[in-house]
Amino acid sequence: MSDSTRTHRALVLCLGNRIRRDDGVGYRVAEALLADPPAGAEIRMSALSGLYLLDEMEGFERVVVVDAVSTGKRAPGTVSAFPLSEVRSAPGPSPHSLGLPSAIRAAAALGAPVPSRVDVVAIEVADMATVEVGLTPAVAAAVPLAAVRVREALLDPGPAPVLPFPPVAPVAGLSANRWFP
Repeated sequence: MSDSTRTHRALVLCLGNRIRRDDGVGYRVAEALLADPPAGAEIRMSALSGLYLLDEMEGFERVVVVDAVSTGKRAPGTVSAFPLSEVRSAPGPSPHSLGLPSAIRAAAALGAPVPSRVDVVAIEVADMATVEVGLTPAVAAAVPLAAVRVREALLDPGPAPVLPFPPVAPVAGLSANRWFP
């Protein structure tokens, strides 16, 4: 596939770690989507984080990131969907998204190509600490809804630009390996 063809395709980037219990939810959403792939979208699974996610996104204009979050404020299995540009309203910490808004801003400032739109589908999880394959029941039950939210994000033609991001102040209690810069 040529770079010009690839630039117009969408990427669904499902993040996770299969052996960290609910952190594997991104992979399960990817598997659900691969059973009936959305037209024009490439589905990828990755355990990468931070700036490495930019390498995964290279060449795509549209990206939907699927990831587990643990806020303790929502019931496990709650699915949230939002543009990355609205990260202030993100549902909470994710172990895979090392300051993704800051990484995209920095890359764009340096002239590197970045997607024009990034959406997030986040699934509230119960357990990312246990080293065990398999999701908790509430999180497993959320996989079909998360796949629907991904498909909706891919179909949404509305503007939700990646840049410019509003300045995001550091959030007390969140380390650098979280959604927030």
